[in-house]
Parts: sequence; C-alpha cells; structure tokens
Amino acid sequence: MSTHSFAWVVCLGLWLPGPAFAADADKPPEKGPGPAAAAWPNWRGPTHDGISTEKGWLTTWPQEGLKQLWKVELGLGHSSVAVLAGKVYSMGWTANQDTIFCLNADTGETVWKRSYLAARADNGSGPRATPAVDGKAVYTLSADGQALCLDAVSGQVLWKRNLQKELNLVMPMHGFSSSPVLQGELLLLNLGTSGLALDKKTGKAVWKSDGDSSYSSPVPCSLGGRRCVALFATTQLTVVDMASGQKIAAYEWKTRDNCNCADPIIAGDTIFVNSGYGVGCALVSVSGANAEVLWRKKSACHWANPVLFGDSLYALFETGWMKADLVCMSVKDGAVRWTQKDVGSGGLMVADGKLIVLSRAGDLILAEASPTAYTELARAKTSLAAPCWNSPVLCDGRIYARNEKGTLVCLDVRGK
Repeated sequence: MSTHSFAWVVCLGLWLPGPAFAADADKPPEKGPGPAAAAWPNWRGPTHDGISTEKGWLTTWPQEGLKQLWKVELGLGHSSVAVLAGKVYSMGWTANQDTIFCLNADTGETVWKRSYLAARADNGSGPRATPAVDGKAVYTLSADGQALCLDAVSGQVLWKRNLQKELNLVMPMHGFSSSPVLQGELLLLNLGTSGLALDKKTGKAVWKSDGDSSYSSPVPCSLGGRRCVALFATTQLTVVDMASGQKIAAYEWKTRDNCNCADPIIAGDTIFVNSGYGVGCALVSVSGANAEVLWRKKSACHWANPVLFGDSLYALFETGWMKADLVCMSVKDGAVRWTQKDVGSGGLMVADGKLIVLSRAGDLILAEASPTAYTELARAKTSLAAPCWNSPVLCDGRIYARNEKGTLVCLDVRGK
C-alpha cells in the first residue's frame, strides 16, 4: 500500500487555554455518569482537547501486563470510541456495510447495533469518524458521506442524510473523515472548504460551504468573545463564525493531495498546525482577520496529531515510513525539549499529567507528560495486531484501544 493509502487517518490534536482564543465546549449532559472525567462523549473528549482530568486510575502497571476486560470485533476502520453513561459507541465496516455499535462498558456485550449500506472509499478501510453522543442521541458520519442520528438508548434512526449526494460534496481521495462535533443545537462537520453546520434535531443545513473537504475535524473555540470554529481545510487553516459560518480568518497551508489530516490545536490566541509529506508544522497567530506564522519547523506527524499540555507539545514525529520518535517541544518557539527515539507511529493522549501512547505495533506506553525529560512509568502489550493508528482513550478506569482491522479491547486500569 502506498503512503497515500494511510494519509486519511484522523489524528488527535489538543488545546491550551489562553486569554483571547480558547476552546469553548458544551458541558456534559446533566444525567451523565458522574463527573466530566468519567465521560468521553466524542472525538477528543468532553472538552474537545484530548486531555482527561480523570484521577485515581492505575499508574503502576502489573509486570504481567494489564487485565483485558473484554474484546470485540467492530469491522474495518479507524473510528475511535465515545463513552457515556456506561455505554461505548463506535463504528466498523464489513461486507459493504457500516455498523454503528452501542456496547456495555462493563462487559463489551452489544446493547444494540445498526447497519446500513456504505462504501469504504478509495484507499480506505471503513469509517474514520468517531461518534458523538449527548445522552439522547448518537451522531455519526460514514466514509462515503452519510450522516446518521440515532436514539442513544434504542439505536432507532431519528434522521439520516447522504450529505455527499444531497449537498453535492466532492468525495476526498481517502473518504470523509471528519468526526461530528456538537455545540448547542449545531452538529459541526469539516465538510467543504469552510465547514458545515447541521441542525442536530433535523439534520438540515444551518450553514454550509462548497469545495473540497478535509480529513481533520472541527475544533470549537472563542476569538475575542466570539464563538468560532477552527478548521484545517484542504489548502488552508480557516476560522469561521460558529453561528453563521462566515469566514473570519485564514492562512494558506497546502499539502500533497490535500492531506491536512490533523486537527488544529488552539493555544491562546495562536493555532498550531501540522501535516506530513515534508510540509512540517507551524504556530499561526490569529488577530481579527489577520493570520501570520510565528515559527515553522520541518518536523511533523504523519497522522498522529500532537498533544498540547501546559506549554509543551508531545508528538509522534515521523522519522521514516512507519517510524516515529516521541518528541516534547515548546509551543512558544518550537524548541525541542527531549526526544525518545523509535517509539513508532500510532496515537497518544494525556490523562492527569501522564502520556498514554498506543504504538503502531499495539504496545501501550505510560510516561510523564513533563517538559524536563522522558520518564517512562510503565509499558504493556495488548492483544491488538498491527497496525494501530488510533489514539487510546481512558475513561472511568478503562483504556480503550483498537486497530485498523477493527479489534477493540478494553483494559483495566481501575485504581485499587
């Protein structure tokens, strides 16, 4: 398979709060499973930043490895998990069908599943988007552009739209990959050059844009007190008004085959962008309608978006085909603080000041999210076969990890 075949994989990017430009996420549902840390209701978690504040989970792992609570087969794809109220939601593709799963978080047993005809797209292996759930409904997007809203309890289809056909959207080379993002009554998607907003109750377009669609997902944020959406579009970083879709600012960023896969990372009044194919990474300052680069480096992730924690970016920067170093760098100037070589391409997240890394080979690594030095705390093998490109998810004392084939495992890290 060529390099192009992998470029569509959705990546994980994170957020650092700042005075002028900060993530602005919906609060978790009132009837959720306790504190916000025990819910992961969408791609990158409840605050859309990939960082969990969950405490009390096991940070000293047994020498024999982590206990596997359950394992299920979802079908091909790269859809991660949404977890809410003791249920786990994800997607997979088998025999010309997408299937949306609702699983019991304790046992992995299927609560309900819903299948429908779907193409897996050229150079693709099934759905890439992660479901979003608000306690009442689940929202999904297929690789061929079908958006569904289902009842979270029963799986009944509440509405379904073929966005690719109805809105005449151009199919990306590797299929639609944007994970749906809920903000109030809006369902946001990175479709078209400047995004798409649907009414979450009806699926009707509130605002839309034409042109090619990118592989990354929308990031809700605020700019000068104005609710906005940051989008890493096919050829530019774009910031639009959330209510109207009106473009506020943009910075040109072209990558081979329009493969801007990583979500933009909000850092105060700046935005970090990152893409492979020799393009690199940069920090862009946004002030009103103006956008300019503060610094730019050659380093980049192929698909695993960096994690921003404090003033440090933690990234799996590629060093060759399927090879990557784990790097800590300053978000202020791009200076490298430390490097751990040959960790391997994969995905990562931060939880309570710890890095949780899933390597391409299926190994889980636990390390300090510290700018001082790389300090590995634990390492464990999983039963997953390579390649594993998803970021792991920690929620309610469990780590969820999956591979491209569609094997999803749930590992026990509940504190004793």
